[in-house]
Amino acid sequence: MAAEPFVGVILAGGEGRRFGGDKLRALVDGEAAVARVAAALRGAGAAEVYAATRSRERCRLYQALAGLDGCLFDPPLGCGGPGAALLAAAEAAEEGGWRRVLVAPGDAPWLEPWVLARLAALAGGAEAATVLHGGGFVESLLQLLDGGYLSGLVEPLRALCGLRGELRASDTLRLAPRLALVGSGLLSPWAMSFAHINTREALAARAARNPLGDGLVLLGEGRPRPLPRLATRRLCAALGLEEALYRRLGLRQLERQAARDAARVCGVENGV
Repeated sequence: MAAEPFVGVILAGGEGRRFGGDKLRALVDGEAAVARVAAALRGAGAAEVYAATRSRERCRLYQALAGLDGCLFDPPLGCGGPGAALLAAAEAAEEGGWRRVLVAPGDAPWLEPWVLARLAALAGGAEAATVLHGGGFVESLLQLLDGGYLSGLVEPLRALCGLRGELRASDTLRLAPRLALVGSGLLSPWAMSFAHINTREALAARAARNPLGDGLVLLGEGRPRPLPRLATRRLCAALGLEEALYRRLGLRQLERQAARDAARVCGVENGV
C-alpha cells in the first residue's frame, strides 16, 4: 500500500436489523465477513487491525473470528453511528500517534488488498481519500486518513456532535483540507469489490448497489468546509458555498449533507 505501515479500523457497530442478525458473522465462501475484511487490511499492509464496535461481547467475538488487535468503542456523547466510530478512531490516533489509518466497512467482504493499495497510491498527499462511484455516490465508510489530521479532529467532531446532534462518516471527509475522491473504476474492474451485505438477499445476490465511477477528483485547501469553530454567520456562508461546490461537481451525496446542515444549523431549506 504505502512504504509506511498503517492502522486498519473495521466499522463494526451496526445492529444488522435489515440483515436479521450480525452480518459481520455471516459466512462468505466459508469465512466470516469480518475476517475477510481484516485479511484485506492486513494484506494491504496494516500493522494492526481494530474493530470499532459498541459491544464488548462483540469485540471478543470479532477478535476470535478475525484475530484482531483490539477494539475501539464509541465515546459517550450521544451521537452514534459510523461518525462516532471515527471519533473513537481519532481519539485512538491521538493517543497512539498513528501515522496513517485505513477505515473499512465490516460488511464489505469482497474488498481485496490490491483495491485498498490502489486507493492509497492514488490518494497522493491528501489528508483524506475515499471512493467515488457512478452517480456521485461516495463510499464514505471506506476512508484513508492521515493520522495527524485524524488526531486533530477530536475536538471538531465533538463540536459537530453538539452542534447538530449527530456525527456522520462523511464528516472526516468534508473537514479535510485536501480530499481525494477516487473513481471506483480506477480501483477495481468489478463493482462487486465494493458490495455490502446489508441484507441476506444482497449476500445471496453477490451484486453491488452502485455502478463503478470514473476519474479522480481532488479538492484542495481553501475550499469551503463546515468548520464548527466558525461563528454561525460564517459557518452558514461556508455551508452554502460547500453545497454549491458539490452540486457543480455532481457529488450529490455530499451536496445533500451540506444542505441538511444548512437546514439544521441555519434554518435554510433549499429542497435538495
